[in-house]
Amino acid sequence: MKDRYLLIVLLITILVPIGKVAAQSVVFPDDDKERGYYNRPYKRYEAESGKCSGSALFLNPTYIQTELQSEASNQMAAQLIEKGSFVQWANDEAADGLTIRFSLPDGEDGKGTKGTLALYVNNEYVQDIVLDSYWAWQYALKKGQTYPDNIPAGNKFARMRFDEMHVRLDRKIPDGGSFKLVKTDDNQIPYTIDFVELEAVPEAVTFESIQDANKVMYLPSEGRLDQFIAKNGGRTIYIPAGKYDVEERISISRPNTKVIGAGMWYTEIYFSASSDNKQTYNKRGIEADADNIVLEGLYLNTVNNKRYYNDNSNYQVGKGLMGSFGANSVIKNVWVEHFECGGWIDGTDRLRVSHCRFRNNYADGINLSFGSRNSFVEYCSFRNNGDDDMASWSRGHKMCEYITYRYCTAENNWRASSVGFFGGKGHKAQNLVVIDPMEAGLRVTTDFPGREFSDEDFIVYDNISVYRAGCPKGILGVSGDIINGSASGAIHITSYLQYDLHHVKFSNIDIFNSKDVAIFIGCKNRKKIDQLYLENILIDGTQGDGVYFSRAKGKAFYSNLQFKNVKGKNIGEVSNGFEFSTDIKTGLPQ
Repeated sequence: MKDRYLLIVLLITILVPIGKVAAQSVVFPDDDKERGYYNRPYKRYEAESGKCSGSALFLNPTYIQTELQSEASNQMAAQLIEKGSFVQWANDEAADGLTIRFSLPDGEDGKGTKGTLALYVNNEYVQDIVLDSYWAWQYALKKGQTYPDNIPAGNKFARMRFDEMHVRLDRKIPDGGSFKLVKTDDNQIPYTIDFVELEAVPEAVTFESIQDANKVMYLPSEGRLDQFIAKNGGRTIYIPAGKYDVEERISISRPNTKVIGAGMWYTEIYFSASSDNKQTYNKRGIEADADNIVLEGLYLNTVNNKRYYNDNSNYQVGKGLMGSFGANSVIKNVWVEHFECGGWIDGTDRLRVSHCRFRNNYADGINLSFGSRNSFVEYCSFRNNGDDDMASWSRGHKMCEYITYRYCTAENNWRASSVGFFGGKGHKAQNLVVIDPMEAGLRVTTDFPGREFSDEDFIVYDNISVYRAGCPKGILGVSGDIINGSASGAIHITSYLQYDLHHVKFSNIDIFNSKDVAIFIGCKNRKKIDQLYLENILIDGTQGDGVYFSRAKGKAFYSNLQFKNVKGKNIGEVSNGFEFSTDIKTGLPQ
């Protein structure tokens, strides 16, 4: 009887598949609240102790900016130092699109170094992945600087120490399988892994699948891509899968032009004019100045590896997307990396940007500026940008009106903030998630010249989660902002220079683990604040006060501020000349 029982157990063991290894993708609690890019197509696998396995050296979390991991997610990462060292995860669902956020040391000339990882799936070798830090590592002067560049020196400190590499695999990593990254180079140089993201790459869009009789397909035999697009303005232009080196800016001046690639994982437009030449600003990016433009299914990259030529703002190196895009244009499923800005769009009307990725750019993710209005940016990923991820600046004489950023996630911003409004009317930042900015999470300021905030409608920040934002004042390059080591709040509200700040509302916001104060309210130069409202805000964890005032003048209203784990005072000492009132119903915008 016992032998028969053992035989049954053996047969069951042979016939029943072994259960899946417990998946190690991380959970984002805001997804259930539909905050941030909650319907993103990828899953995250963190290279942190307890969230993976392997033989890596795990870096402990720190906010000290001289430490590499201060720029990593959760301020933690894993280093592969010895040949053969690895980090491994259990996969959550079948995927063939792999993105690695990594850091390799810079080269002495500021042009990076390379390293090779081998990808194994279920302990079977799949392919090599070459990492290159060419686009990473920007350096700011410890004295007298305004913008960083890519030239290392002893009198500078580093930011943007991470970059990303994404690869479409030849075959999928199976659901429930294991995958690992193994260092194959025989050196002692640390290869730092922040995280991996995996996704199922959609099928490529084909020329035949486009339902438009007025369509045309580009082939290299047709000549230069920029000229082909100009010649075929007003038509639907299909760009097949492949990498296309482009030496001139792509200009779209005829309405109803559609430029459609096979998909962001398939069609790459690479702008190859060197940014070491100050005259090449007009040779990078896509510029559109007509109505009903469509850009879809593209990956835009560039040889550029800095914000400005020779750290001179008169010699810009080009935005990924620029121009006005006229009225009623659409930008969808476009991935933009390594430009001065992901997008800087002036004077647009009813623009819709969705399901895009603005990452690893040297200034703004996207800024809708100079009279832009009635436009939406939604369901997008912003990461590792060197100025405001999402912004609207009413520069010049034209006020921007009704710009909305919603359902977006911003991560690892390394300068300024993740969301910033600078003048304007009726803008909204809604249903967002902000994670690990080095400076402010949300900011509204009067620092920049241009049109003021309108008194006809409110600037509204609503239904947002902010994690580990702000920075304490300190030694430049060790703590504080990149300009002079000044403090930033997780929410940073200042009326300093150009005009008074007014008609701004923050509501239904959760602020977690601020690196200094949660909310900073400040004034200078006889400027003041009025019609500022703070309502239904949770402050959970700070290294300073919950609400901090710096020479504030004017008045603000608040209601239902909740405080937990505040290291300083819940509400700090209110500045003389400033009223912080609970009588919020006297003028609360609806």
